Amino acid sequence: MNSPKVSVIIPVYGVEKYIERCARSLFEQTLEDIEYIFVDDCTPDNSISILRKVLSEYPNREKQVKILHHEINKGLAQARQTGLKIASGEYIAHCDSDDWVDKDLYKIAHNKAKSESLDVVVYEGERTNGQNGVKISSACCHSIDKCLTSMMHRKMWWSLCNKIIKREIYNNNIIYPQD
Repeated sequence: MNSPKVSVIIPVYGVEKYIERCARSLFEQTLEDIEYIFVDDCTPDNSISILRKVLSEYPNREKQVKILHHEINKGLAQARQTGLKIASGEYIAHCDSDDWVDKDLYKIAHNKAKSESLDVVVYEGERTNGQNGVKISSACCHSIDKCLTSMMHRKMWWSLCNKIIKREIYNNNIIYPQD
């Protein structure tokens, strides 16, 4: 079996107000060859029940979804690390569970990565309260060194949620600090 083109890692904790919109935006992606990894970090609310209900409305996506459970709350960084350990996609994307994405996002990002042989594709985002938004633009970069430099000089939004990154980059012992 071939690896998916993109693995999307979504930590879940205390987002019952947002998880439905997030999940729908993910399950409606135009990229078919995609893997979704939801990491339940011991959420104290109904986020996982809501996620399962939404997933039941997208039966064609069920085989592409993995829901992992932490035994104890470990925090955002460890939830991402847990997802990374099992991600099998050629590229890794991170989506916070209170975010939503355009339906073509991962298809466009993956096509750009492949057509230009990129390790990282950075896309614009928008900070919003659901009514008012502010565009967040990012510098374009063609190498890891340039991306890191751009982030350090605040020319690029540092969030993981506006990038797809080639999975083999993570094979260089990149970990998320727990503290």
